[in-house]
Amino acid sequence: MPSIVRSFAALCLLSLPFVAHASDWQQPTPEELKMTSLAADPNAPAVYLFREETVQDDMHIHTMYARIKILNEKGKDMFSDIEIPYERRQYQITNIEGRTIHPDGTVIPFTGKPMDKLVVKTAEYKFMRKVFSLPDVQVGSILEYRWTVRYDDNSFSSPEWYIQQPVYVLKAHYHFRPTATTNTILHTDQFGHQEPTNGLLYIRVLPAGTDMQKQIDGYDLVMANIPAIPDEEYMPPMHSFSYRVIFYYSPWRTPEEFWKQEGKYWSKDVERFASPTAKLKEAVGQIVSPGDSEEVKAEKLYAAVMKLENTSFTRDRLSEEDKAAGLRVKNADDLWEQKRGTAIQLTRLYVAMCRAAGLKAYVMAVTDRNESIMMVNYLDWSQMEDEIAIVNIAGKDVFLDPGERYAEFGKLKWIHAWAGGIRQTDNGTAMANTPSLTYKDTETDRYAQLQLDATGNVSGMVRVTMTGVEALRWRQALLRRDEDDVKKELADEFDSELPPGVHVKVDHFVSEDDPTKMLLVQFNVSGAMGTSTGKHVLLPATFFSAGQKALLAASKRENPIDLRYPSTVHDEVHVTLPDGMKLESLPQAATIPFMPNADYTVKFALKGNTFAYGRLIRVGTILYKAEEYPQLREFFQKTAAVDQTQMVLTPGAAVTGTGTAPAAGAPAKTDGKSL
Repeated sequence: MPSIVRSFAALCLLSLPFVAHASDWQQPTPEELKMTSLAADPNAPAVYLFREETVQDDMHIHTMYARIKILNEKGKDMFSDIEIPYERRQYQITNIEGRTIHPDGTVIPFTGKPMDKLVVKTAEYKFMRKVFSLPDVQVGSILEYRWTVRYDDNSFSSPEWYIQQPVYVLKAHYHFRPTATTNTILHTDQFGHQEPTNGLLYIRVLPAGTDMQKQIDGYDLVMANIPAIPDEEYMPPMHSFSYRVIFYYSPWRTPEEFWKQEGKYWSKDVERFASPTAKLKEAVGQIVSPGDSEEVKAEKLYAAVMKLENTSFTRDRLSEEDKAAGLRVKNADDLWEQKRGTAIQLTRLYVAMCRAAGLKAYVMAVTDRNESIMMVNYLDWSQMEDEIAIVNIAGKDVFLDPGERYAEFGKLKWIHAWAGGIRQTDNGTAMANTPSLTYKDTETDRYAQLQLDATGNVSGMVRVTMTGVEALRWRQALLRRDEDDVKKELADEFDSELPPGVHVKVDHFVSEDDPTKMLLVQFNVSGAMGTSTGKHVLLPATFFSAGQKALLAASKRENPIDLRYPSTVHDEVHVTLPDGMKLESLPQAATIPFMPNADYTVKFALKGNTFAYGRLIRVGTILYKAEEYPQLREFFQKTAAVDQTQMVLTPGAAVTGTGTAPAAGAPAKTDGKSL
């Protein structure tokens, strides 16, 4: 199933396990009508007064009931329109009812007709959103709505209860009555194998002291005072951490049994596609030479696959199109002849070509680390979002991402680094983790040559080179979108970190389609860098980071921190000062160590009428516990304070200073400890 379909299917399941409700609406209390804020969450835009989800799988019915108090305009925007995702060929949304209650008790019923919006359509699925708008929603209103989901008598649908919501929940009730005949359910896995289920499994993440009750009529969960899903900077994927209970009927009893069996099916599927044939060996023989080293062979084949069209970044061809053209993809031979394929197909093709060249190569299925964390005890293959390649070079496994267009050889896209999954081995399959990236894998060098006038206006050029994550990000953006749109987005991103009043415009890109080289971006600079105050001009001591907000500004932290990927950023800036003006003093150099996690160095210099500085920041460790937050925050607060240092430019003859700013790309000195 394509990733977008899997994602929407999960969203549908999130929304479908919804609940039996009382036949009559619940009347609001005077306290609910008068409520203007929530003591437990003073900034809450809205609050669920009550939320109920119940599933009667033996009756093939899910229903939903909710009561929401709107506390401000943001809450009004969030909940005025209700969307119900569902798969149209299997489910029906019926009995939609709703009403709005004003603070004075006035009741306005929903009398409109819900609309259907198509989201994703494939040969097997048709995902829709049923949308309706509650009437006359105002700040202070109570919104009340409910609906029923029905599905075929031959289908079963166990619930996924995502307990935490975008806003605080005062009271919640969940109930699930499973079918009594689980052995009659036929489970079809990702690879088309069917087996009868032999039981009901579930995973749960609940706060301490809370547990689900198993009763004679099913499973019951009652909760109160549920905090909203956390919204903090740089959080790990909360899809894997928020409170939830996920039920599923399964033929398997243990994780070992599941991953061994499903891994076997998956590996056979890979082998059917990626086994090298005589035709593929002939093609590979025209790309590599007998005298090439293992690494050179792997690099040449990687470059050849990268030249093919990756339809995951352009567009998937419909089966009707391929049929009309007489095309079909059954194995790597077909893909090589057609010169195009999906990300997973291209990964498998690369592995097949490496094998044809005599290299030991394997496929690994991985999670998307930006979306979820691998849960071995959750027996569901849909956790595996993507596939990468592993090639053994000189006795060492090298992890590669041939399915990610423009990914550099030997570097994984960050969402696939430090990710869990299952890989092929010489003896079958095994659970595994991909290696992490290092701060050397993503380097950004920013160079500026600027001219300042006596009023503080600046002009000049900026040249930026990128490797690793940032280079891949912008190359793929250019692949998917209009170049002018990407130029504007990139310029806006840089503007947000420059001194207020300074703007850049992207002039051109270099090597945007060649991942073997650094991506280069040239900008033109204009605007007001300094502030004139009579005879003086106030200037920021740094250019690229003067307007950047300090990371992790909040004084407290409740959740772990995930900085996504390690990185190195080096700046070199030269500013020609206006004639007849001088700096009152040169800022002090600074070194801020946070070893072995990160470090920061900046040096300033003045030579003639040219002010220059070099700045280096390296972040090597990306995952931190909440209790480590104060030290991490202190590091970024200190670097921000240096970055926002001000200088004063006054009338007078230019002063000849000493010192030279570090050259672009040259690391500033550190204490020698490894990051």
